[in-house]
Amino acid sequence: MSAELLRLLSPVWQVRDQLRELEGLPVLLSLLYGQHLKLLWSVAWVLVQLCQDPDARTEIRSWGGVQQLLRLLDSDRQYVSDRSSIETLSSANAVGRIQREHMREELSPQEEVDNTMALQSACCTVLTELSLDDTSAHHIVQENGVYIIAKLILPQNSGPKVTPLQCYAFRTLRFLFSVERNRHLFKRLFPTDLFELFIDVGHYVRDLAAYEGLQTKVSLYTEEELDSLRENIETVDQNRPPLKVINGYSILEHLGTGAFGSVFKVRKQSGQNLLALKEVNLHKPAFGNDKKSRDSNVEKIISELTIVKEQMTHPNIVKYYKTFLEGDKLYIVMELIEGVPLAEHLNSLKEKQQTFTEDRIWNIFIQMCLALRYLHKEKRIVHRDLTPNNIMLGEKDKVTITDFGLAKQKQENSKLTSVVGTILYSCPEVVKNEPYGERADVWALGCILYQMATLQPPFYSSNMLSLASKIVEAAYEPIEEGAFSERVTDMIRWCLSPDADQRPDIVAVSSRISDLMMRLMDGLYTSQNALERRAERDRKRAQKYFLERHKSRTDCSYTNLSQEKSLMNTESPTPRSSAACTSNHSEQNISQDDASDGDAEPRNTNIDTTAFTGKHYGVKSSACFTPDHIQSGGDYTAAKIKPRPVSAGICVSQKKVRQIDDPIQRLLVQLHKIIYITQLPPAPHHNIKRRIIERFKKTLFHYGSDPYNLKVELSKLLHSSPELMELGSTSSDWWPLVHHFTGAAADSTGDGNLKDGVTYQQMQGIIEELLEENSYYKSNTQQDSREKK
Repeated sequence: MSAELLRLLSPVWQVRDQLRELEGLPVLLSLLYGQHLKLLWSVAWVLVQLCQDPDARTEIRSWGGVQQLLRLLDSDRQYVSDRSSIETLSSANAVGRIQREHMREELSPQEEVDNTMALQSACCTVLTELSLDDTSAHHIVQENGVYIIAKLILPQNSGPKVTPLQCYAFRTLRFLFSVERNRHLFKRLFPTDLFELFIDVGHYVRDLAAYEGLQTKVSLYTEEELDSLRENIETVDQNRPPLKVINGYSILEHLGTGAFGSVFKVRKQSGQNLLALKEVNLHKPAFGNDKKSRDSNVEKIISELTIVKEQMTHPNIVKYYKTFLEGDKLYIVMELIEGVPLAEHLNSLKEKQQTFTEDRIWNIFIQMCLALRYLHKEKRIVHRDLTPNNIMLGEKDKVTITDFGLAKQKQENSKLTSVVGTILYSCPEVVKNEPYGERADVWALGCILYQMATLQPPFYSSNMLSLASKIVEAAYEPIEEGAFSERVTDMIRWCLSPDADQRPDIVAVSSRISDLMMRLMDGLYTSQNALERRAERDRKRAQKYFLERHKSRTDCSYTNLSQEKSLMNTESPTPRSSAACTSNHSEQNISQDDASDGDAEPRNTNIDTTAFTGKHYGVKSSACFTPDHIQSGGDYTAAKIKPRPVSAGICVSQKKVRQIDDPIQRLLVQLHKIIYITQLPPAPHHNIKRRIIERFKKTLFHYGSDPYNLKVELSKLLHSSPELMELGSTSSDWWPLVHHFTGAAADSTGDGNLKDGVTYQQMQGIIEELLEENSYYKSNTQQDSREKK
């Protein structure tokens, strides 16, 4: 009821502001872990309204809202529902209504399906609104969102409610497609005819009616065309087996292509961390026209990357790890930056007909200056390929300069002569094939500053000769008057000086904006001081809390001792005196009937131990029973009260406490499931799936195994890794076992071809199927309910 009331109030902006001020967002997101369908539906539509604020979108993403929403879309769990059914909403900003059905206690299967569709539509709408932020849209794609949402566009035999759900899913996909970096996924997702309709809808169109043509098109597909669409959807699944493996690195996704190669998201086969792998084609003319010169240049590049790049440690520069050759290609392993290239931000703003604010421009520019000062003055490195594609923007526009494949370390007072880099950002001396130095990067910096102000490069022409002439003469269109301050135009003019001697170095550039840098530093120091004050305040509050708690415990103990002495010295104690210490605690219920015979202590004392969990300690300094009494088995006269030392800690409000996910606990649960299956009574018939589980258990605890290997294997199983498992596949009886299993349980594994063995993902499916067959979850639920009673 509270969630439904918030949903009805959330269209009012004052309510949304108060929700955020009262830290309501993490509370709402924590409710998405529940199972009550109406509650989930109401919370989702509250989040839709909150997404109108860009800061709220960022906060939802930072609290893990994207993962939770996608989990709701991708899970097949059963929801708890009641007599209230939810009507599917007609637009993203409609409030909807709830209609009660008083005639029936339970919903029909069709109504449950319709309500689930309504919840999925609400989740799609939240993701649609989040996609208005480019970083959030990229985050949705990274979390396998395209695959999860695309599955919803397929027609299902679930009644008429599926039609609006398909439109909701198409709209979310279209918003994600509006971000340029995501578009390569959709080229292999849709067939040509559907892709054309998809593009014609236009960017950021909220009206659901605009997507009805797409739904109609899919509904008219033949079964063969639908099978083809399903296959296309499977190709964008990020959890599928790797595309290929290069030198121990599994290729997971193609991230983009630059002037000299492609970048892939990879994972080392022996680890879990995600990395970036750049593939450079050595047949490019820049590396030489013959094999001898090419080998010489490649050797120099590898030397540069190995010796210099691994030594670079700067918050605004990507970290390099390894370089190796394979065939005629050079591979560079580097840190994976969670962000979007500046070029995509520029394109996105241009399509939305928006512009950079001047404060945002200077924030990005200052970080680039800091990185270039580190490269030029401390490492004597010239980047030589500084473009918007090589500048990554992360959270809060954190800049990371990448792609040092063409960087060169020069000797002091020397000049470079090789012609490399992207021509649009090349300085006049490079175009004229003259020696150049670190000020070539300053020219590129000026080009990027101009592009942030105008959303287009300063020099552009389809004719290479004309382009070269414009660069040499520094002829570019002036910035629109009044759009930005004179400081922006002056900085551009200074950095784009055609004469290298007149062009400033990076230190001179920084001196021109020293006041802006100092303002940025002031902001950083203010934030740091605020955090330090908050930490000190929390520390003092924690000390006060534990001191008061200790004092309350001590007072309680002395009160009990005095009462026990009075009981011992009294000739005819009454039951009333023995119950006096519970007068202020409703949780402590002592039966007085057992004390009616006049004994000094009640023989049967029933105490609810929740009174001693710490939840009630320190509330009142009243007489009460202590844990020491309970440990002594009810013999209160013999209890020895020991004051406990004060311990330092952190005091956290109960309202802000959330359950955390313990990775060790998850591994133990997984191990428990495996052992549970192997300890089941023998099946009446030969069970191949149990045989496979038993083989897996033997590999976990075979002679010579170690705890580390156990942890690695369980982690792979928990994350449904696509790698093949080692289950003794070399033994002679393995293939007959698999051959028999292929026909018996192909559906449960999701892959009928198991000649090469079983993957962890397939093993996870087998385990869950066996647990369902043997009522594992049902028995656990009953046990929990008994414990609660």
